[in-house]
Amino acid sequence: MELIISIIAVIISFVTFLYTVLVEYRGEQREKKQATLEALNILQEQVFDKLNEYTFAEIREITDKWNESLQEKNKFLSAKKGTATEFWSSHHEYDNAIEAYRILSGYLARIEHFALGVNTGIYDVKVTERAATAYLTMLYKKLEPLIRAKNKGKNNSSSENKYHTEFMKLVSALKKLEE
Repeated sequence: MELIISIIAVIISFVTFLYTVLVEYRGEQREKKQATLEALNILQEQVFDKLNEYTFAEIREITDKWNESLQEKNKFLSAKKGTATEFWSSHHEYDNAIEAYRILSGYLARIEHFALGVNTGIYDVKVTERAATAYLTMLYKKLEPLIRAKNKGKNNSSSENKYHTEFMKLVSALKKLEE
C-alpha cells in the first residue's frame, strides 16, 4: 500500500511540475508579446511618425547630397587644401543635408536595434508580422538609399550589405511569414 501511495505522490508531483513549467512558459510568451507591442509603440512615437514626414524622394535627395559632400571633402583633402574640419567649416551648403542624414541615421539605428531584438528572439516575430509587415517592408524600401550610402555608396544587393543587416533579415523573414 505504501508503494502505491508513493507512486501516486510521484505522479502528482511530476504532473504538478509539468503544469508549472507550462504556466511559466505561457507567461513568458505573453510577456514577450507584450514587450514586442510596447517596443512597436515606442518605435511608432519616436521613429515611424518622424520618418513619415520624409518622402522617398527627400530621403534620396538627402542621401545624394551626403554622398556629394563626401566626394567634395575627399577632393578637398586630396588637393591638400586643408583638413576635414576646415572643409566642413568652409562648406556650409551641406549643413542641412548632413543634419538630416544624421537624424535619419539615428532613426535607422533604432529600427536596426528593434530588428535585432526580433531576430534574436527577444521580441515576438509573429506579433511583429501581424502588426507591421507592410509598414516595415515599405520603410526598408524608403530607407534603401540611406543604407546604400552607409555601405559606401556601393550598389550592393541586400544580401551583401555590411550595415543594417538585421533590418534586412527581419523584412525578409516577415515577407516569408506572410506567404
